[in-house]
Amino acid sequence: MTAPLTVAVCSNRTGLLLAALDRLPCVLGPDDHLLVVVDTTADTTTRRRLAAPADRRTVLFNGATIGLSYSRNLALKEAPTRHVVFVDDDIVPTAAAIESLRTALADGAHVAGTRITADLQGRRTPWWLTAGQLHYLGSHHPDLPASIWGGCFALDRDHTRLLGLDFDSRLGRVGTNLASAEDTTLVRRLAAHGATTAVLHDTPVRHLIPAHRLRPGYLLRRAYWQGRSEVRRHTARAGLRKEWRRNRSSGPGTRPAVLAALYTGAVLTGIGRELLDQARRHP
Repeated sequence: MTAPLTVAVCSNRTGLLLAALDRLPCVLGPDDHLLVVVDTTADTTTRRRLAAPADRRTVLFNGATIGLSYSRNLALKEAPTRHVVFVDDDIVPTAAAIESLRTALADGAHVAGTRITADLQGRRTPWWLTAGQLHYLGSHHPDLPASIWGGCFALDRDHTRLLGLDFDSRLGRVGTNLASAEDTTLVRRLAAHGATTAVLHDTPVRHLIPAHRLRPGYLLRRAYWQGRSEVRRHTARAGLRKEWRRNRSSGPGTRPAVLAALYTGAVLTGIGRELLDQARRHP
């Protein structure tokens, strides 16, 4: 018997969310459910479109922008099935990817994730972006092993609850900030408690990258928030080393080295700002 899944989409971008709702029903199995958490104040017309009756679909409205971690925890609470697949609103999954996640969970994995590839939608890769910075775009380095990231991953909800774990509300995006690591932090905590993990290295999904995310300002801001997130999960020193290795991972040469220094410097700035803010809050 095939285990049913809840495919959960948590979003504060209603335009992207509406597009996601057009493509996601095509990847659902006959017993699967689609759960949508809207993390923003939607206008009346958009709210009506999102809440339109549909088979095997539930839409929840936070009523304001509360944050990705809150929305994901709400999805875990309200999901009608034991297994939940989280898919971001700008991810294009395939039926094969969903089935591979289903199989991994049925085979005993407590958490599983796919490879995420960057789809620049026909745009040229700018010179200030190498494979070493793709993680700032939520996409895996094409020449390195994948890891479990929040763009497309699945959880055994009951096992997660049994361990008393959830997404850390100090991490993850709230509004327009670019905080992160709520996904990888939960995966690490699950693994530390003995959970079985499965990375589907050969099962890709596409991450649609808009033009504004290819600008230097966005990428540096993302690196800055990576630093702030590392402090919040108490991994600042290890996180800084990790970011340096990631940024250098595009291979030898002057340009990768210069870019690695630039982006890792932004991470260090974020670490410093978060430490300063914490010191001010707790003198």
